[in-house]
Amino acid sequence: MSLTRRSLLAGAVAAAPAFVLPPAVTAAGRRRVEVLREGTFDCGVMAGIPGRHAITLWTRVGGLERSGHLRLEVARDEGFAQVVHRQTVRASAVRDFTARATIRSSKVLQPGERYWYRFATRSGSSPAGRFTTARPADSREPLRIGFFSCQSWTAGLYHAHAGLAAEPDLDLVLCLGDYVYEGGGRNAAIGRVDEIGPDRQAQTLAEWREKYRLYLSDPHLRAMHASSAFAGIWDDHEAENNYAGEAEGTLADGRRRVDFATRRRNGYTAFFEYGPRNTIPQERHRSYRRIRLGGMADVLLLDTRQYRDDQACDREIVPCEGTADRSRTMLGAPQRRWLKDALSESRATWKVLANQVVMMGLDSAPSLPLNPDQWDGYPGDRADVMGHVRAKDIRGVTAVTGDIHTFFAGDVFPEGRSDLRRPAATEFVGGSISSGGLERDFGDLTPVVEAGVVVTNSPHLKYAQLSRRGYGVMELAPDELRVAFRSPTSVTAREARIETLARFRVGLDDGVVERV
Repeated sequence: MSLTRRSLLAGAVAAAPAFVLPPAVTAAGRRRVEVLREGTFDCGVMAGIPGRHAITLWTRVGGLERSGHLRLEVARDEGFAQVVHRQTVRASAVRDFTARATIRSSKVLQPGERYWYRFATRSGSSPAGRFTTARPADSREPLRIGFFSCQSWTAGLYHAHAGLAAEPDLDLVLCLGDYVYEGGGRNAAIGRVDEIGPDRQAQTLAEWREKYRLYLSDPHLRAMHASSAFAGIWDDHEAENNYAGEAEGTLADGRRRVDFATRRRNGYTAFFEYGPRNTIPQERHRSYRRIRLGGMADVLLLDTRQYRDDQACDREIVPCEGTADRSRTMLGAPQRRWLKDALSESRATWKVLANQVVMMGLDSAPSLPLNPDQWDGYPGDRADVMGHVRAKDIRGVTAVTGDIHTFFAGDVFPEGRSDLRRPAATEFVGGSISSGGLERDFGDLTPVVEAGVVVTNSPHLKYAQLSRRGYGVMELAPDELRVAFRSPTSVTAREARIETLARFRVGLDDGVVERV
């Protein structure tokens, strides 16, 4: 497909007509509420985790000095002729003027249906967004899930998001981490500047909030959010590069103006503010949870960063003896128990693990892991979870993964590498939206590494593409899943065409990745 800024904006969901409110509105059974006279919607709109009769809707209002109320409408049609729900929503100053409304009603929302929504002040409205509710628990209808990760602001333009926004009938889009990057810089070639913080490092809560506003100034990213329901997990850059649990990571530039624990808390707070993400009651910063999309799929959101032990070694491509300690954890015991229980209890055909770092073994030389920051550095957790899948004969487990800025597809085994038995799961690593890939490390040797060394040393890999950016789309059907890796022809040119790099199939019965 060929996509330009002009064609995207011309056909965006946001083209729905605006609606203007009277000075005050009355919500049924509630006191009269004054709606804001004016405000801007520069960050667009988002719909969160869909339920059969539930959705959370989000926006941010700019240009305010104090809290105020908006009007929200939900309709069955793009033109808002069939409005099914109206309410007022508070944009709170204490939450940086973000506004969030959760609708839970079988009278308003029906399973497997598409809806449109918008927010408004008295003088204007937000762009319109759309979402599809989850299917009934026994539904056998196919599902489509998009996934992406790693969108450094200064690394490249967001043409891949234009592609995601144009994908037809996505039930959900998953961000697999690194939605924002704590560090900044300049890229004059593409006109991108990120100088948030006196040292180009987001550390305070105000700086993290500014970071999210900067990223959401991109029209392609806003169009993606308006097109489908969205769920996201964090990796490291939402707090600090390569951090591990309570252990600080790398502060690339500048100095610590706040301690690491405070920086991490500020990053987590902004992560939840800037989107329709609901925290778990009594667990303010818990992000792992289950999304039930109907009988076809359960999506299990993981957190492989907050609860992990420190890395045994720091991304060194050398033998790392510390990884042999199988008591070291990636997930933490409570999350690991939750994951195993969720896999055992799921009655969905497919169990999709939304996962930050590569789960498959990935070697730079035989039995020499490429990156101990991945599951290779925590083999005890991988063996425990994948061993559980195999012991309980749980079929239909697949992972979608971010972090490494590279497209990979392959099979997952309890020890990471093929043991000549049926794989416990399959995995699809979806490149990156803009962040540079492994070609930065290998330079002119990239084709050799891509075609020979990595795949030869890791025979469970069925595909590797180190140089292209992009995203993935997974289609889940009763007897198979299919995945397409898609990529813009450039992340530096002003216009780009979306190409399909590769397609894959996994049969429910055989459980292995096949390229098609």
